[in-house]
Amino acid sequence: AEVCAELATPLVHLSTDYVFAGTGEAPWAASHATAPQNAYGRSKFAGESGIRATGALHVILRTSWVVSAHGANFVKTMLRLSETRDALGVVADQIGGPTPARDIAAACLQIADQLVQGSASSGTYHFSGAPDVSWADFATEIFTQAGRSMTITPIPTADYPTPAVRPLNSRLDCGTTEEIFGIRRPDWRMGLKTIIKDLEDI
Repeated sequence: AEVCAELATPLVHLSTDYVFAGTGEAPWAASHATAPQNAYGRSKFAGESGIRATGALHVILRTSWVVSAHGANFVKTMLRLSETRDALGVVADQIGGPTPARDIAAACLQIADQLVQGSASSGTYHFSGAPDVSWADFATEIFTQAGRSMTITPIPTADYPTPAVRPLNSRLDCGTTEEIFGIRRPDWRMGLKTIIKDLEDI
């Protein structure tokens, strides 16, 4: 960010819904107060603050529940588990928008192009897939699209403890992103079809 400021080069930086408290049911707007509940969220917010402090022309794009045919993520985990199990308990009280990495990359390119053209100014924006769902509902759609038989039992977060606190509410208000950049929330179900096809081809 400091180098971008020196060279007057626009910067697009990815952040996360984890900078918020993760409470309530209303989608988080970029203007809402931050209150990260785990180390990941705190480190990402520190990154955001550092970028803003440099004065570089930037867009901080917060996203959530990133999935892809590559790397470790929920889609690949579910498909891997289905190879040895026919029933799973999946968290149903955490709600968010699954976001295919391919759609994030396309959004970043579109945002970068507008920054270079000078048609947008520095700011923080949100981008996530639609519609918002629970992990359990997301898992159900994964198995449906993959044509795999799996019994999903919805469970509360309390029944699936993790070392780090996970937000119950990962919904993001992406209205400003559409208003400023013309980028709508992508339908993650379409992105999931592409991911599953890519995994079949790997």
